[in-house]
Amino acid sequence: MDVVKESIAAQAVENSLIGLWQIVREVEGAELQKGFVPHLWRWDILKPLMGEVSENITLEDADRRVIIMSNPGARHKHHSTNTLYLSCSIYNPGETAPVHRHTSNASRFVLEGGGGYTTIEGEKCTMSRGDLIITPAGTWHDHGNEGAEPVIWVDVLDLPLVENLAVSKFEFEYYEKDDAGNAVRKDVQKVSLPDDYSGMVYGYGGFLPAFVDHQRGESAGSPMFVYRWADAKAALNRMRHLKGSPYDGIILEYVNPVNGKSVTTTTSFFVQLLRPGEATKAHRQTSSSAYCCLEGHGRTHVGDTVLEWGPNDMFVIPNGMPHRHENLSSTQDAYLYSVTDAPAMKFLNLYREEAA
Repeated sequence: MDVVKESIAAQAVENSLIGLWQIVREVEGAELQKGFVPHLWRWDILKPLMGEVSENITLEDADRRVIIMSNPGARHKHHSTNTLYLSCSIYNPGETAPVHRHTSNASRFVLEGGGGYTTIEGEKCTMSRGDLIITPAGTWHDHGNEGAEPVIWVDVLDLPLVENLAVSKFEFEYYEKDDAGNAVRKDVQKVSLPDDYSGMVYGYGGFLPAFVDHQRGESAGSPMFVYRWADAKAALNRMRHLKGSPYDGIILEYVNPVNGKSVTTTTSFFVQLLRPGEATKAHRQTSSSAYCCLEGHGRTHVGDTVLEWGPNDMFVIPNGMPHRHENLSSTQDAYLYSVTDAPAMKFLNLYREEAA
């Protein structure tokens, strides 16, 4: 019988086939996540490396100067979770990166430095620490640094998801019309909207302008591209006396002001406050998550793994893994920023959440 099985297996391999009995545990395993592991990237290691990168790697080497958070369990080394790509970008004073767009939804979250900006569909979005900048799929955008020191921000894209769907595409052929109406190739966009357009038009809860077109580029995501940290932190603190979530403390989602949904079609963005000494209960979701600590010190238990974090540290929680958070200080708040692929999971009716 074993000889027959070996013969069947050999014939299958020769013809690019495989028997389910050979991989049944892999296909029908009880664990949701396959390969990806919880992991933390420490800022005290990453920052000096980013400094070396800024001095020795040019923008011409790869269009953008980026260090990717590569999950130790990933088959593709630019994947941080099964659906999320997490990285850090650094731009030196005076630098600009070429205008481009892609089929992935993307975001920027500033860690260090002033003077950074992203121009999106004609809106120049200035960036300060903690600000969230959204570049939904299909929007033209370019980056730059007008400050006197390097600027570093976190990028989060749904690139692994888009790649696995075999629809990943980057475009760099950008044109604008000149005064004569001719299409001219440009490396950066012309700023065509007033300063702080996103804040001016969408930054007042409960009021939606009826005289503007909310469709921006080919985006199906939020027309509000900038979410300020000062506003997010103030909102969290207005609610700090409330009970909050037993699993996440005081947590807020950044939303599309037009429809109240997540800011992109595939990813949702959150910021949460863990009050001094607060420890949450464990839960798990079918979605995966990427986190960055803005302020404070704490630890997150992910299954049997303990990830201890401080300012600017980043970590990921693979899908299906139970996790809980602790603020290790008895006197200071802790603030965490996070991104999940929950909208994609919900659209496919694959999202589940439960206490663990």
